[in-house]
Amino acid sequence: MRIDIHTHAYSAHTAPRVIDSLVAHAARNCPGFHVHGDGTVPDLVRAEAEAGIDRFAICPVATRPEQHTYMTRFLAALRSGALGEEAARRVIPCVSLHPDDADAEAHLRTLARLGARLVKLHPYAQRAAIDSPRMIRLLKVVAAAGLPVLCHTGHDISALTDAPLASPIQIIRAHRRVRGLRLICAHCASWKNEASAHLLLGRDIYVDLAFQPGTGVEPIVRRFAAEHRADRILFGSDWPWASPAEHATRIAAWGLPPERLDAILGGNAQQLLEL
Repeated sequence: MRIDIHTHAYSAHTAPRVIDSLVAHAARNCPGFHVHGDGTVPDLVRAEAEAGIDRFAICPVATRPEQHTYMTRFLAALRSGALGEEAARRVIPCVSLHPDDADAEAHLRTLARLGARLVKLHPYAQRAAIDSPRMIRLLKVVAAAGLPVLCHTGHDISALTDAPLASPIQIIRAHRRVRGLRLICAHCASWKNEASAHLLLGRDIYVDLAFQPGTGVEPIVRRFAAEHRADRILFGSDWPWASPAEHATRIAAWGLPPERLDAILGGNAQQLLEL
């Protein structure tokens, strides 16, 4: 089974606006940054099929506390087939909660009953450092529910602030404070964090290998692919910001042992998410 743990998709109504905004911000920090699709669920299904990916997680981000209601509607639409039969069969249900959601525990129980298998957090979009009391409280809620967390880590190429909100040191602090946390560090915390491999390599955390070639972090991400714990590395494309097919081909060209490459491209995620 081939699994893409990290993608994004939006409604046909909101996709153009969201993509235009993010591209405008990201282009300042990453020359050549562009999209690889229209950002909608049908186009994501197409891209993953072309890449030979069997299952993929669509990772929303709650930017306001009340958006747990959107997560409920998203899961209901996915289960009912309203997003398409292929999406219902292939999308891994992923949700997000906001660190200021006072009833996050109850809301997560509801979302888990609706099939949620993964929680996405984004310190920059949610304006809360990964080791802040607000985020620690939420991480404890998710860990207690037994769900993995996929968190944006490292700097964010579309961020308007230079403040560190998900640096390797902050990741270590958060991971130490939350018992049982299964944390996936998106992008290997690599951008604007040259010490990420030195600080995080070999730790009991998961990483996904999504990155933008134009940011110059490929050597760091490649080190994680080759040297991190073999059962803690996951394939993520970050579509529509990268092509799943091109990204999988890029990783395959790094000369990893076949069993390690198979684990990265799906085996590890299949075990983590119990698919």
